[in-house]
Amino acid sequence: MFSYDNSIIITAHSIWERGGGSTVRGLVNRIKLIFSNISLKRKILTIVLVSIFLISGVSLAGISVVSDAYLKLLQKTIANNLSYSATTISYYLSNIETMSGLMLSDSNIQSNLSDVRHSDNPRIRTEAYKKLSYTVLEYYQQYKPNFISYITLNNPEFITYSNFLGSRKTPEEIERSVLNAAHDGDGRPVWICDYGNEYGIFMGRLIKNIQSSNLEELGTLLVSIDLDGLMNSLNKEDPLYENPQYYIMTGDTIIYNDNPISATIHDQRKASAMRSYDIMNVDGHRYFVTEDVIPGIGWTYVCYLSYDPIFKSVSFVRTLSIVMIILSILLAIIFSESMISFISRHTQGLIRKMEAFSTDENAVIDSDYDYSSRRDEFGLLNRQFDSMAGKIRHLIQVNYVNELWKKDAQLKALETQINPHFLYNTLESVNWRAQVAGNMEISSMIESLGTLLRATLSNSTSHFDLKKELEIVTAYITIQKYRFEDRLEFSIHCDEALYNAQIPKMCIQPLVENSINYGLEESTELCSIEITIEHQQESGSLMVLVKNDGSLFEECLLEKLRSQEIRPHGFGIGLINIDERIKLMFGKEYGLTLYNDQEWAVARIHMPYITDQEEIVC
Repeated sequence: MFSYDNSIIITAHSIWERGGGSTVRGLVNRIKLIFSNISLKRKILTIVLVSIFLISGVSLAGISVVSDAYLKLLQKTIANNLSYSATTISYYLSNIETMSGLMLSDSNIQSNLSDVRHSDNPRIRTEAYKKLSYTVLEYYQQYKPNFISYITLNNPEFITYSNFLGSRKTPEEIERSVLNAAHDGDGRPVWICDYGNEYGIFMGRLIKNIQSSNLEELGTLLVSIDLDGLMNSLNKEDPLYENPQYYIMTGDTIIYNDNPISATIHDQRKASAMRSYDIMNVDGHRYFVTEDVIPGIGWTYVCYLSYDPIFKSVSFVRTLSIVMIILSILLAIIFSESMISFISRHTQGLIRKMEAFSTDENAVIDSDYDYSSRRDEFGLLNRQFDSMAGKIRHLIQVNYVNELWKKDAQLKALETQINPHFLYNTLESVNWRAQVAGNMEISSMIESLGTLLRATLSNSTSHFDLKKELEIVTAYITIQKYRFEDRLEFSIHCDEALYNAQIPKMCIQPLVENSINYGLEESTELCSIEITIEHQQESGSLMVLVKNDGSLFEECLLEKLRSQEIRPHGFGIGLINIDERIKLMFGKEYGLTLYNDQEWAVARIHMPYITDQEEIVC
C-alpha cells in the first residue's frame, strides 16, 4: 500500500549527501569557528541572549497551555474539595440514619411507647412521657453535632420533643406531610427534601413494636436537619476559593441553594450537555461549575464560583510575561557586561597563582580576595589549587625528611652491625652453663635478655600483637627486678581478649624503661609501675596507660621537646619517636600523651583497636 516510502527516503538521503548535508555541515563548522574566536564577553552575551529568546518563545507559546492546564487543575482541585464535602454530607446523614436505627430498637423507647399504647393509667403514661423525653433529649445531645435541628417522637397520645422551640419553627401542615411520608416508608428511613431552603430537610421513620409478632405501630420518629448550617460549616472547613456557591438537587429538582443564581445555572445545565466541569455565562459574568454525587444518598452536589478573577489573572499574567521578557533582555545585556569583568578578575588571579607556583613551588602566593568561604567554582578552584600546592610542598618536605631518616638509619646499622645468630648462640651457651651450674637466676636473666635482643634486632615487621609486646616488657622487668630487687613493684592489667590487638613494635617497653630511669635510677625509694590496657568500644580505640610513682613529668614535656625548648636526648628522643610512629601509622588524632595524676606520672598511648586479621598501613 505504501511501497513508495523507501524510495522517497533513499532519494532524500542521497540529496542530503550530495548537496544539502555538506552545506549544513559547512555552515555549522563556520559558526563553531566564529564562536571559538570571539571574545569571552561576546560568548557570554551570545549565550545569554540566545537562551532568553528561546525561553521567551517557549514561555509565550506555553501561556495558552498553562491556561488550559490551570483550568484542569482548578477543576481537579474543586472536584476533590467537592468530593470531600459530598463525603462529609454523606457522613453526617449516615450518622443520622444510624441514630434513627438505634432509637427504633432502643428498649426504653420500645417499652415506653408500648406502655402508652396499651395502658389507660395516667400515672403510667406520665412516667412514660418523662422517660421518652429524657431518652429523646439524650439522643439529641449526642447527635446534635450532625446538624440536627430537633427530634420529635410522635404517637397517638402525645409528642415528645428534643427542643420544643426549635420544632415550633416548622409549620404543622409541613410536619403532618412529613409524618405521612414517614408512615408510608413502613419503617425505612424516608428523606423529605421539599422544604430544604426554608426549613431544612427531614428524615422520618415509622416505629414498630419489635417484640410483637405482628409488628404493631407504636409511633413515628421525625428528625429535622439544619441543611443551611451544614453547608456553611463545609465552607468554613475548607475555604479554598473565595465565596464558592453550592446547591443540591435530587433528580432535576433543587432541594437546597444559597444564591438566586443557582436557578439560572441549573436551567443552563439542563439545556446543555453538562460535562464534569464547564464555564457558564450568567448576566455577563463567567462561572466555573462542577458537580459530584453524594455517596449513599444519590443527591447531586453542584459547586460554582466566579471565574472572572481567574480570567483577569490569566490575562494579567500574559501581559506581565511579555513585559518581563523585554525587561529581561535589557537586564541580561547589562548583567553580561558586568559578569564578564567579574569572571575575568578571578580567572586572571588564578592564572597568576599558577604561573608563580610553576616558577617557584615555595613562593608565597598572595591573593587580594578571600576564597575560603566561596561556594562557587571559583572558590572551589582556588581552594583546590591552594590545597594541591600545600600537599606538593608537604610531600617534598616529607620525602626530604624521610630520606634523612633513612640515611641516618643506614649509618646506625653500619655502626652496630653484628651477626644476630652469633649473639643468640652465645647467650644459649651461657644459659646452658648456668643451668648446669644450678644458677637459675642467671639463666632467667639470660632468657629475658635473649627475648629483648630478638625483638630489638628483628626487622621483619614494624608492629607486634599486644601479647608479644607484653612478653618483651615482662622480659625487661625480669632483668630489672634482679637489679633493684624489692624496690621495684610491677603489675599488668589487661584482658586476654585484647592480646591479638596490633600495636607499633617496641612502643610500651621504652615507656617502662623511662619510668625505671626516673623512678628508680634517681631515687632510693620504692617505685611502683602499672600497665593498664583498655578497649573503648564506642570510639574503637585502644588505650595503653604506663604509670609510675616516684617521679613526675614536666608540664607540656612533649611540646617542649618538639620545639627544642628542652633539648631532646636519650629518653626524650624515644618519647618523640613513639609519638611520631603512632601518628604516621594511624593518623594525627592518635599518639602519645604525658600528664600527671596526683602522685603518678602517666604516659598514655591512644591508637585504634586493630586485630591481627586487619592490616596496619605503615
